[in-house]
Amino acid sequence: MSGGRPWMAMVREIGDSFVALLRAEFEALVGDLANSGRSLLRILVLAGFAAGVIFWSLGLLLYLGVELLSLVLPRWGAVASLLGLLLLVALLLALAMRRRWAAIEPPAATVRRRLADNRRWWHERVEGMPGAEGDPAPPEIEEELP
Repeated sequence: MSGGRPWMAMVREIGDSFVALLRAEFEALVGDLANSGRSLLRILVLAGFAAGVIFWSLGLLLYLGVELLSLVLPRWGAVASLLGLLLLVALLLALAMRRRWAAIEPPAATVRRRLADNRRWWHERVEGMPGAEGDPAPPEIEEELP
């Protein structure tokens, strides 16, 4: 029995090493995710500022369009013309978004499809093997070679 103690100690040491490895990997993963989270936050703040600038620039561009159109149309006509143009663009964007939205596969359907494909592949792989249950072995060809 004295020979069993060093073996148990080695198994325990391997287990402790594995736990330490998992802990180190988890800490590295948490550190990487924290860095990624900070980077993502910075990018989102920058994107928010960019969206604000784009929003106000679009407003100024519309104001410029109204002022330019008011040279040839009454002010109310210029505003109505640009409003109609913006509503037309919004309608086209909504139709494009609806078409793309319909093309997105729901996550549950994706999981079902992938599981069904995986199950089909395993059935073909296992059932298609010679000697599998219910599948006779391929016939042996007995020919004489010249």
